Amino acid sequence: MTDPLLPAGCSLRSLDETDLPSLLQLYAAVMAALPDASMFRLAGGPEAFFRGHFGERGESLGVLLDGELVAYGALTLPRAGDRDNYANDVGWPAARAATVALLSAAMVAPEHRRLGLHGVLIDARIARAHALGKPDLLVRAAPANAASRQAVIERGFVLVWLGVQAEGSLRHVFWRPADRPATAPAAGEAVWLDAEDLAAQQQLLATGWIGARVRPGDTAIGFVQAGP
Repeated sequence: MTDPLLPAGCSLRSLDETDLPSLLQLYAAVMAALPDASMFRLAGGPEAFFRGHFGERGESLGVLLDGELVAYGALTLPRAGDRDNYANDVGWPAARAATVALLSAAMVAPEHRRLGLHGVLIDARIARAHALGKPDLLVRAAPANAASRQAVIERGFVLVWLGVQAEGSLRHVFWRPADRPATAPAAGEAVWLDAEDLAAQQQLLATGWIGARVRPGDTAIGFVQAGP
């Protein structure tokens, strides 16, 4: 599978059990480069997570460069009551939680970052979820992960929740419909909050505001009042 936004020599394809050794190798490289290991966690541990995304409860996409796996993105199709279903954090009813798709994990080899591979994998998973008829998408990111936050907001996601998830991770959760970007009011001034000001973010989220804007070269989040 090719994508016009992929760098020369790269290809995008679905992954399966035969790719597990390459996935574990990529995971080890990504974790070794992180300043804080809590920024990236895979539910159930890496091997169980990867095995569960070869068709059992989700799908895996990989970017290969000259045959080497250099980037990965998972699409999870959870049941309503699953512990790792972000819809339960957001407070959705079971009927809606049962139909959500999660952009649940993404990683890019440290030496191949800044090539746009993360964005390609976001776009590919949005398209795949839409093709599967999923109405809602959720994605999470550590509050300290400004690059991921900017990537998802630029692709139509809005920040709707902040807190500690069931497995113990402090995370932002972002939402968008599968068939279009989330709409945020175009008029009105945004309230810009520092990415580290978690208490102020939670206060705005609790009163109906959403994080919908980012600025180049800035880690702040622009909050606007959600529409009706």
